[in-house]
Amino acid sequence: MIFMSQRRAAGLVLTGALCYGVLAAFVKIGYSHGLASGTISGAQFVVGTILLWGVAIWKRRYIRKPSLTAMLKLVALGTLMGVTGSLYTACMQIVPVSVAVVLLFQFVWIGVLYEWLFQRVIPDRRSLLSVSVSMIGAICAAGVLDGQLAQLSLLGVVLGIGSAFSHAGTLYASGKVATEVSPWLRGPLMATGALLLVLLLFPPVSIVTEVTWNGFWLLALAIGLLGMLVPTLCFMFGAPRISTGLATLLGSVQLPVSVLLAWLAFAEPISVLQWMGVGFILAGIAVSQWKRASGAHEQL
Repeated sequence: MIFMSQRRAAGLVLTGALCYGVLAAFVKIGYSHGLASGTISGAQFVVGTILLWGVAIWKRRYIRKPSLTAMLKLVALGTLMGVTGSLYTACMQIVPVSVAVVLLFQFVWIGVLYEWLFQRVIPDRRSLLSVSVSMIGAICAAGVLDGQLAQLSLLGVVLGIGSAFSHAGTLYASGKVATEVSPWLRGPLMATGALLLVLLLFPPVSIVTEVTWNGFWLLALAIGLLGMLVPTLCFMFGAPRISTGLATLLGSVQLPVSVLLAWLAFAEPISVLQWMGVGFILAGIAVSQWKRASGAHEQL
């Protein structure tokens, strides 16, 4: 049962990462219709928070009333989600989407670093190998080696790296803070914290007045689902049952998904080097999963 529960948890985290991989394409659609980063971020968190609270009300009979302290902790933790979404969305407006994705992808090694700094969990050789293989794949899959790195905006790079640190922090803390609270309620509380931060950065009046595209609300629903509802619930249920290192490595699947979707949906050319990068990332995930499976069999 332990092994199966961990597999399900890993599958949920993987599903959340898949959603983030698809999200980049919808953000790109929003920019193509002239939407500002604040408008896209605001729509994502407003719609996502409403959907999460709707699910919580639907599942209220399974939720025990938490303490006020636990609720405040989760709201405060949710601000990290708001930071990640705001920085990442702004980054994609300044640098190419592929570069923004690879900057966010730095959360893989940052997550392992957090686990080492805060829990004194020294990564073993296989973990280091898995991270190294995945990072090599990230650089190749994003096509960074084919671009002109010197021409990148410094602000865009800073925003992207900042989103990586905050995203890794969210993954790390979501499995540690107020874990006694039902995941059905943890998600809405964190989303509320994220929404409050985003509304401070981007006043709702400016978000609404900038909407001139008829398809905006359909796009808002899509990014609310892919950027908030589904991944938040997946991480709330899955992250507490697996290690931070495994969660961050499973999250790396969002990069090859972004590359594949760019090829299928937008007909963007993908070089042999990028395909090799996708292969490296999948290999890195396989290494981490093989380690987990082997350890679980030994426990059984």
